[in-house]
Order: sequence, then structure tokens, then C-alpha cells
Amino acid sequence: MEETPDLDIFGAILPYLKVNELPGKLVNIDTLDGGGNTTQAKLVATYLQNVCHIPTILTAEPTNGVYGQLVRDNLQGRRILPPMTLQLLFTVDRGDHLYNQLLMDGLAAGKWVVTARFSLSTLAFGISQGLFAWQLLAANVSYPWPNANFVLMTPVAECLDRLKNRGTKQELFEKKETLEKTERAYQDLSKRLPNVYLVDGTGDPPQIFERIKKIIHEKLL
Repeated sequence: MEETPDLDIFGAILPYLKVNELPGKLVNIDTLDGGGNTTQAKLVATYLQNVCHIPTILTAEPTNGVYGQLVRDNLQGRRILPPMTLQLLFTVDRGDHLYNQLLMDGLAAGKWVVTARFSLSTLAFGISQGLFAWQLLAANVSYPWPNANFVLMTPVAECLDRLKNRGTKQELFEKKETLEKTERAYQDLSKRLPNVYLVDGTGDPPQIFERIKKIIHEKLL
């Protein structure tokens, strides 16, 4: 991104962002829509639980709770909210996820939480909709920041092919231009935010997982 007033405000807010310090680790798997983060979240959680013997919670956003359902209604066109309102709804769902769906309790007890999407998604996808990064950061600054954010850099064309093959109705962000803007946002945010690791998202799931596992052992274990 170019040097803009947004960057100055972003930098002023950034010191208030706190990485999770609870006994358990918070691990986010992020990507473009269709990039395979749900599969990788499952592989990571299974590895931590069964191989590393770390009690692990596997989850995802948007959640299945009341706010998550409202998010899905907007993504699927049953409701229509302006971009910032939608991202605030994602953020409210995140708070419910952390505090009412017991993720904070799990982290406090030493469990690791592996989630497919978290605050970084709000920033990247919100930027793709023309929102300022500082607005989105400010909305999420009170939440714990993950100990690791793995962003699968799966090519846009491949993501679009996967989405097409699903045979489901196109959702809000599942468009070439939006995915390209989101990809650029992830690349920029990886330079501005802590604990963001861009991972080659090409190849089969075991190959991608090996790349993530290597970073887990280097940075978290």
C-alpha cells in the first residue's frame, strides 16, 4: 500500500494489539475463499492432538452461532449490509466465539485453538471492499492476536476453479477481482502485523501441511 494517512493511524493503533499470552496457543489458518484453509485446520488440529499430544480445539469462523448465521445470510445474499457493517458483524461473531463459545476458557486451560479464519480475515477481506485497514484493526484490537496466522497463498485461478467445482451459489467474496484484492491485502498485512506467515498453497494437502508443520515446530513448539 502507498503511504497514506491510513498507515499513520494503523501504526498508532498497532501497539495496542496484543498477541495471545494465555497458556494455550491460538493458531489461525487463513486464505482466499476456496484456498483450502478448512482442510489444513483439520490436519493441524489432528497433528497437535494425536502426535504432539496437545489438547486442541478445532473451530472456524463465521461460527454456527446467532451472529455467525447473520454473517452467512449476508455472504449468501439473503441479507445485504454495507461493507463496514458486515465486517463489524464478523467482529461481533468473533467476540461471541471467544467468550461465549469458551475459546478463552480453553486457552486459559492450556488448550491450543486452531481456527479456520480469525481477525486477519476481517482485515484482508475488508480492505478488498475498500475499507481502511485502521478501521478494521481498531475493531479487533481488543481480541487476542493469534500466536500464528498461516496464510495459504493459493493462486486465484485455482481458488476460482475449486469454488466452481463445488457447484454452490457464488458468495459475496467469491469473485476474481475481490480475490485478487484480498490476495494483495494479505501480502501487505504480512509486513505490517505480527505472526503472519505466508505459506505456498500449491500442491496436495499433505504437501501444504508439511510446510505449515515446519513453521509450527520452528515458532511454536
